[in-house]
Amino acid sequence: MEKSEKRSSSGNESIPYLSPEITTEILCKLPIDSVLRCRCVCKAWCYLTKSPAFIEQLLSSNVDKPPSLILEPNCAENDSTQPFLFVDIGGRRVRQVHIDPLKGLSAMGTCRGLLCVGSLSALDPVFVFNPVTREYRRLPTSGEKDIDGHQAGLGFDPSTGKYKVLRTYVHEGRRCFEVTTLGASSWRKLDVPNHWEAYFVYEPVFWNRAIHWKASAKACDFLLSFDVCHEKFRKIPFPKDISSFGISPRAEDVGHFGLGVRGDDDGQLLLPPQGFVPDGYTRLTTMIEPTELELLGFGGRLTTVEHDNEQMRLWEMTGEKLEDLSIKFWDEHDTNVEWNPYMTYKVIGWWSPECYLLEVSDCYGDVWKPKKHFTQFLPERVNYLPLDIPGLPSMFITVRGYEPSLVSPETA
Repeated sequence: MEKSEKRSSSGNESIPYLSPEITTEILCKLPIDSVLRCRCVCKAWCYLTKSPAFIEQLLSSNVDKPPSLILEPNCAENDSTQPFLFVDIGGRRVRQVHIDPLKGLSAMGTCRGLLCVGSLSALDPVFVFNPVTREYRRLPTSGEKDIDGHQAGLGFDPSTGKYKVLRTYVHEGRRCFEVTTLGASSWRKLDVPNHWEAYFVYEPVFWNRAIHWKASAKACDFLLSFDVCHEKFRKIPFPKDISSFGISPRAEDVGHFGLGVRGDDDGQLLLPPQGFVPDGYTRLTTMIEPTELELLGFGGRLTTVEHDNEQMRLWEMTGEKLEDLSIKFWDEHDTNVEWNPYMTYKVIGWWSPECYLLEVSDCYGDVWKPKKHFTQFLPERVNYLPLDIPGLPSMFITVRGYEPSLVSPETA
């Protein structure tokens, strides 16, 4: 019998033999849910898909696939029982991830397919879990404290292969930072300067061996970065030429914003298409910020997205070491829409190198019942392609930077 074939149990057929390398290449091209189901095919595939080498290759193959997302439903009624949602954007499918110990907790940092969840108002409990495999691990208990503004970021130290969780909160008027390693029995308090007590931080992003927060203090915004390997902090200022950054507009500067389409030189309307943008012209009676900054990691970059009316500007973090990091202008796009408080968007990531995935929030029709949906934005074509995804809730929070994997928090 040839080495390339194995005899079947019936003795009448031959099953082609595939080397582990070829099997790995094939499995890494499948959707993550399909790879998980392949573990039930045979012991060899189960062992293969649990090996560190396969998990690393699967992670690196995510860049060639349509994005998968984790959503936290944001519903007023019965909010504490809402499960997380795993959304396969390419397949237009939504799957509930219902894990009892995670009820009522909020999504925080994400790293290599793992998600850190906890309470915004209490230190305990904090979990790290994998939404694909539904495995989870509870982090050490800290005891009750009167705290505020609890946030946690998750990072990976490639030098040791260990995952670390950095969290921050305000206790007795002072901002505190603590770190733990997955598998450790306690949290360690980190020494930080006294003037950090007034900082306000937003959701964290892991990129290039560091956990980054956008932070604010006395109308001055900056990045607060934590080197996961050496456990060092650094403040990184935003460029001074980010337009109107940190400055609130006066009422007379806001004027009237219309949300609609624009015409080309021949008078033809440019997209967004009908149904994406409502008709009419809206007079604003509230003050709005002309510039909003988002921090996200996609396409191998740590990117700051600046919104200024219809313009979208992207600023890229450059540098390899923490002490060399700086923020520089990368790209700019005209969205061809004058966004306003009734229709806003967030950049979730890349669908492809030529296409952004946007989360759009629409308050038109009923300002008290806003709705969200996803759309593709193709700057070069000046086009939007709304995505119809059955089962998507009307309101939700998207965990940006999530990339599915088979990493197990129980053994990480």
